[in-house]
Amino acid sequence: MERSSKSSRSAVIALSIRRLGLVGASAILSTMLCVGGGLPAQATATPPAGPATPDAPAASTSPAASTEPAPSSAAAPSASTPDPATSAAATQAATPAQPAPAQIDMDALRAEIGKDGAYMGQGAKARASTFAKQSQASSLNAISTEAANTWMPPGVQGMDVSSHQSAVNWTAQFNMGARFAYVKATEGTTYRNPLFGSQYGGAEAAGMIRGAYHFALPNVTAASVQADYFVNNGGGWSGDGKTMPPLLDIEYNPYPSLGNTCYNMSQAAMVNWIAAFSNRVLARTGRLPMIYTTTDWWTRCTGNSGAFSRQPLHLASYSTFVGTMPNGWGTYSVWQYSSTGPFDGDSNAWNGSLATLQKFASTADGAVPTPSITSLGDVIAADPTGVLWDYPATGSGTFGARRQIGSGWTGLRSINAIDWNADGVLDLVAQWTSGRVNVYLGASTGGFAAGPVLAATGWANYQLTVGYWLGSSFFPQIITRDDAGALRLWRNASGSGVSTGTAIGNGWAGLNLTMIDFDGDGNQDILGQDTTGALRLYRSGGAGSFLAEARPTVGSGWNAMTSVTVTTNFKGAGTNGLMARSSGGQLTYYPVPGNSTWGASALIGVGWNDFLIAGGETVNVAAAPPPTQPTPSITAASDVVTIDAAGGLFRRSAGGGALGAATKIGDGFTGIASVHVTDWNADGIQDVATLSTAGALSIRTGLAAGGFAAPSILASGLSGADITIGPWLKASKYPGLVVRQADGALRFYPNPSGGALGPAAGIGSGFTRMHVSMTDADGDGNQDVAAVDYLGRMTLFRSNGTGTFIAEARKLIGNGWGAMTSISPARGFAAPSSNGLLARDSAGTLSYYPLSQGAFGQKSVLSAGWANTLISGSARLASERPVTSTADVLSIDAAGRLWNHPAGSSVISGAFQIGVGWSGMKSLNVVDWNSDGVPDVLAQKTSGALSAYLGSASGGFTGPVTVATAGFAQTTLIAGKWVTGSRYPGLVGYGSNGELNYWANASGAALSAPVRIGTGWTGLKLAMVDFDTDGKQDLLAVSSSGSMKLFRSTGTNSFVPEARKIVGTGWQSFRQFSATAGFAGAASKGLLALQTSGQLRYYPVTAGSKWGPVSTAGTVGSAALVSVSSAAG
Repeated sequence: MERSSKSSRSAVIALSIRRLGLVGASAILSTMLCVGGGLPAQATATPPAGPATPDAPAASTSPAASTEPAPSSAAAPSASTPDPATSAAATQAATPAQPAPAQIDMDALRAEIGKDGAYMGQGAKARASTFAKQSQASSLNAISTEAANTWMPPGVQGMDVSSHQSAVNWTAQFNMGARFAYVKATEGTTYRNPLFGSQYGGAEAAGMIRGAYHFALPNVTAASVQADYFVNNGGGWSGDGKTMPPLLDIEYNPYPSLGNTCYNMSQAAMVNWIAAFSNRVLARTGRLPMIYTTTDWWTRCTGNSGAFSRQPLHLASYSTFVGTMPNGWGTYSVWQYSSTGPFDGDSNAWNGSLATLQKFASTADGAVPTPSITSLGDVIAADPTGVLWDYPATGSGTFGARRQIGSGWTGLRSINAIDWNADGVLDLVAQWTSGRVNVYLGASTGGFAAGPVLAATGWANYQLTVGYWLGSSFFPQIITRDDAGALRLWRNASGSGVSTGTAIGNGWAGLNLTMIDFDGDGNQDILGQDTTGALRLYRSGGAGSFLAEARPTVGSGWNAMTSVTVTTNFKGAGTNGLMARSSGGQLTYYPVPGNSTWGASALIGVGWNDFLIAGGETVNVAAAPPPTQPTPSITAASDVVTIDAAGGLFRRSAGGGALGAATKIGDGFTGIASVHVTDWNADGIQDVATLSTAGALSIRTGLAAGGFAAPSILASGLSGADITIGPWLKASKYPGLVVRQADGALRFYPNPSGGALGPAAGIGSGFTRMHVSMTDADGDGNQDVAAVDYLGRMTLFRSNGTGTFIAEARKLIGNGWGAMTSISPARGFAAPSSNGLLARDSAGTLSYYPLSQGAFGQKSVLSAGWANTLISGSARLASERPVTSTADVLSIDAAGRLWNHPAGSSVISGAFQIGVGWSGMKSLNVVDWNSDGVPDVLAQKTSGALSAYLGSASGGFTGPVTVATAGFAQTTLIAGKWVTGSRYPGLVGYGSNGELNYWANASGAALSAPVRIGTGWTGLKLAMVDFDTDGKQDLLAVSSSGSMKLFRSTGTNSFVPEARKIVGTGWQSFRQFSATAGFAGAASKGLLALQTSGQLRYYPVTAGSKWGPVSTAGTVGSAALVSVSSAAG
């Protein structure tokens, strides 16, 4: 059949298939059956015929002025309602009576099913075909039944087939780009695809991920019966990475014997059937099925249910635009975009990459993409503090619970939600009072990315309305009205920037504009509200200009409304209307049915006065006398505050990825370990928190006129702690404090009232010597912790916004951060809702590292010369020696990682990792090998080599220094100053022959030749300690029976000739033991004994060669190797 581009009915349909947010390709089926016609060929927009000037309606051609929708007289909001409240709509649509189910004639049904049965989209295609014949048009672009298609949307390509495709060349399909396939397995409870095995196997053999689908006949049998039939006949699933989840095909009834479009079932019954089928498949396979449907059928037959958002959506929409999502889904997982190619059967696209598809196929709880804004029925609003909220539409005229989707959105004139780049995900067009206009591109998984800047400046005095003014465009456009009344069109040809504005009217001064298709002809119109409150309709022809006609008045009293925005899908797929806020803060929905009239209005919320609602700007509000503008010392939370060497406090503005000039805002900030910018009391003015070097945390609240109040101490005893401040509890009005304490414990201190701290709660352990920064690294609206460990590795600890971490494997997001001397959170540095880190390297250069979705973007170098500056958000980070004292206990785990368990007050504290690659060690001695005052590690390797890893006061180890290349594989040895007066420690040990030798260390490097000092030492465990306190090192030797003997030395490389005194028994139960000095204090000495359980016991040696009270010193767990301390003096 030929295309009929002149058909007026075709034009209506074509222009009704709007972009995302207007009537989608699926939802348009109901319109098709009523209007008729095909889609004309794509046309290029022509320039406007001429400017339009607002005029009064002509009496002979204009309808009488309408009083609908006049503002309602709903009560003003209660003073106790701080946030917008939502209410059920005041009007309800009538529910049609449901036909009673009839007895199914199974023989007649089998005859209708035939040998091939139904297939995905059959009902929709049949309706389109019938419609096309009735309208004598060729075919609808959205429901094409003839013309071969070669276009492919973005995403991973796929296909679906049934026995109707009896000869699929799977290799050819793969070579064309198909990477997944769905194969029909079953229908009802009587039909099995005879080609299922060959088609399913053929897809797999070609390298595709494949899955099975079931064509549902919901009024034939119970859902569980059909689910079992499906799973038993090919509909199973396993997480092997090559199997798509089971697919439920629930759509238009293709069989007359089964009743109407919805199988003669009520909407509630249909929802229950789908839920029962899904739950049965989940119980049988471990995977919820994906749901295949169209938006139109879903709206008709389930009442646009939002109950299935956990399940992936496979949406049929035969167009180059995916169209409106059914309720409950923010976007699709798979889009069936064509039934006529390019692939055999139907053509599909996965909404993501091949990697995400493979993960989806292999994960039992498959991820369903959820954008921040799921529908143009949602109300997006910025509160006075700059928090951006999404109030999700349920599709039935009400809202769900609001969700925070951004922060820092102050300074806006208007904001609009629309799919600017036509990728199926809603974006935000932000107009700032500065005159800047830019786009934030929505991500399918949530959050926003920086998009194009439409105007760097110059738009401060423009009123904007955004929509599809050009009916032939894939992308939306902007119409502006300036203060002089000039109306301009700004074209968006590619989803990026806009063209130069084109004049399309004048004389519009004082009119408030709203773009909407008021008359339902598929073309956007303008509703203009004048100062008297009259609302006039300015219709367009879809080509960029207005129709030459009188302008009818379609409403009055609209000057009482302070916000008017367009909403789509609020009361179901394809519905349009206006959201209007009265001066009392009531939000009312005015349906626009598309016939140049209004539907019945409904009050939907109260308390909205303080919000900027997306879709327009605040209007009809008399200019209040300008308030006294606060001039605080710190103007924004994104400001970077610094302290110089003299104690001067400075502020630098931040924004757009750059820092402003320094302004001095205070003096006397000396003795400060870290400084932090925070609005501690949530009064809108930034405060300064400081942690002193003595461990006192103070807050100085900012004053509106500049300066700060006197400091108030919040906490003390935080010496050695690292702190970070921010909105750790998402629901809290006030920021809180996260503290990494010296023992490695991570604790959260709430700020319940904007003043004193509440009781601490532990949120983590094992953070010893880590620097922590609180930031929303993954963009989910919850604060996370980025922690840098001793080795310079940055690990992300994501939170759930309620005060705890998400239980998951921790993601390593960076290396080399140990070279930084300052690391601070940077909120709003690049854009209002951006997150990142400011970091200074050892040379004093400051750089910005953007964070998005748990990964870093491109580093931006800001400037040099920051070396002597304390930067807000971080203490001065200095590399420390890896081993604090020779009393520290080191351990090596099974993975070869080296850990330090610092000693102090008779116990070891939280361990931290100081090395990797330490496998193959026989023993470790913690000793100052080169006598430079910094502890080293003498490593005895299983190969027999000895190496000294020299600790550095500036962090890490140098070397290693080779002490011996071989010969010590069978030697049991200990280190210490065996010869009194030695500058360097030496070694005492015995080999397999039992000879005890001493190796002197004359230079702090290599060993001297061994000197034998005893025989018969085989099998003894040794410790070197001045047991008798005579200033000379002695040996304690434990036999296999557990008897401990004292071998006192002369200090000259020999033993005192005397009987050997037994000083202990029962020591055979210990895995090892070693002498330690300073473990319980500066002058202490004793033995550390390691039990097989990993527990350490400390045995002090006191005056008079006696043992002191034994104590538990901690645990090293299942360490493969534990160090030996150097001799205790």
